[in-house]
Amino acid sequence: MNKFHSIQYLRACAALLVLFAHAFSYQIGIDNPIIVTAGRLGVVLFFVVSGFIMVYITGNGVFSAPTFLKRRAIRIVPLYWLFTSVAALLAALAPSLFQTTVFTWPHYLQSLFFVVHEAPERDGVSPILALGWTLNYEVYFYIAFAALAFLSVTARVIVLTVFFIAMWLAGLVMAPTNPVIQFYLNASPVAFVIGMWIGRRYLDGGLVSGTRHAWLLGLMAAAGVVLAFVDDGTPLMSQISFVGQVMWAASLLHLGLILEPKLKHWSLLEELGDASYALYLSHIFVIGAVAYLARRTIGYEHPATVLLVSVVSIVTACIASLAIHQMIEKPILLALNGRRTIRNTSLPYAVTGNK
Repeated sequence: MNKFHSIQYLRACAALLVLFAHAFSYQIGIDNPIIVTAGRLGVVLFFVVSGFIMVYITGNGVFSAPTFLKRRAIRIVPLYWLFTSVAALLAALAPSLFQTTVFTWPHYLQSLFFVVHEAPERDGVSPILALGWTLNYEVYFYIAFAALAFLSVTARVIVLTVFFIAMWLAGLVMAPTNPVIQFYLNASPVAFVIGMWIGRRYLDGGLVSGTRHAWLLGLMAAAGVVLAFVDDGTPLMSQISFVGQVMWAASLLHLGLILEPKLKHWSLLEELGDASYALYLSHIFVIGAVAYLARRTIGYEHPATVLLVSVVSIVTACIASLAIHQMIEKPILLALNGRRTIRNTSLPYAVTGNK
């Protein structure tokens, strides 16, 4: 498979949006709409890209479900288990570092195996590493995708589209109060669906290119961002906001794919794309460490400190993720895949910031 610079850049963009949101929310809270929307846009972009990649790497026909799931597990599980265990260890030994994270063995074990459950001392479902909620959706999508491995790509995409949209509509109609049911009857998996359709069209060479089309996609992406900000907490506006987020992400993915031959090679952005999974899982620890050191040294008396600490957190998290990717993630992947080198392709390693 050829290396797609556009996919790498989008993965980096998604991870940086989440990093930006958490770096600033850690300092000033989560009420700022820019911060909240940035984080949501990053996650939805991850999901749309993931849907595209799963269709692209499995091709037009049937595929081996066990092999598919094995490769997905190799890609996402080791690093997730590592940082989940770090979070669990800190919560057990230094609970004062956390506001709502509590260590219990059931909570830890359910988190490791992507079992959606109500977290102790929290309102709603969450793994012990809170960021792992997106991976619960990824695993949910992988299992559903693999269950239809015997179908052609068109049939697979159609069935999953009907399934995930039906689940979303069921959630709107039923309005369940159980947090676990709410998780599965959520709109989020629909983002995978949109990515799958783009992947389906790409396999058939059906993506339309050209200057006019590129401008149209750019306008759609901008309109999607505007819609993403309309969420006022009411059910209707929340759904409209989600539609905007998906429209933004899908437009960027489509635009990136048709501009792929013209894209310049930006090494740093590509490296951040490679390290996006490591960045996603590790950044919250870096942000916490930088904020702790800032409180102990320079304090928070001056308003400019918030900006300074946030920027330092972002830069430090990026550097740390590059180191983690090179020194931990890549060696693990090489060992588990039985290879000395990873092939020169971004796609098999591109899901949720991850593979």
